[in-house]
Amino acid sequence: MSQQLNQVIIYTDNPEQYANSNLSNYIKLEFCSCPTEFCHALLEKNYSGTILDVRKVMRTPCCDRNRVLTISSGVPTIRTVEKHKQPVFLDDHEKFICTCMTRKCSIQGATCPINVSLAVEISLEDDPAMAQSVNGTIHHISANGCSFHTEADLGGNSFLYLKIYSLKNRLPIFTGIRKEQSSAHCSCGFHVKFLDLKEDQKDQIATLVTLNRGDKPVHSTP
Repeated sequence: MSQQLNQVIIYTDNPEQYANSNLSNYIKLEFCSCPTEFCHALLEKNYSGTILDVRKVMRTPCCDRNRVLTISSGVPTIRTVEKHKQPVFLDDHEKFICTCMTRKCSIQGATCPINVSLAVEISLEDDPAMAQSVNGTIHHISANGCSFHTEADLGGNSFLYLKIYSLKNRLPIFTGIRKEQSSAHCSCGFHVKFLDLKEDQKDQIATLVTLNRGDKPVHSTP
């Protein structure tokens, strides 16, 4: 089953200039000027694309700007600048509109989670080298993200790095927390979205999902 998507989120301080453009004739527009809210919106919903106001992005503090660019890299994105109170597109906006109108998000099939038991190393956003990492176990994984449990207290964080030992490429994966649940209600305490998977990591996870769908849970250890 697939879900047709055509909703776009725009990172700007001036939504009226986009509302008056021809974009609204083809795609649903949502606006956000707060970098934190923009990132959380992309974690919580499946957008067809993003539009980034270049001047707004450059005025955003460095850490927040890096998050905005990283999290929007996973969906079709175009850049704009404001000129005479109209958005000027720096990328092919007609191709972008076409992509947004035809892009689909799989709800079942290759992106459905499978039951696994995979060792994972976890660190906070400010520790990409994983110098102060903690251990956990992934219980569900899909092409888009995973769910894991850890005894460590990670509450209050929005982004994490994960090192999945079963992958050949163990480069830490930057992730965003979609949902946090206590172990009393769910063995998988954190549900995260993959934000910067490398191509070989995508392939390895896809293979893992394909090979183990419907089979007994796969296990790995560090």
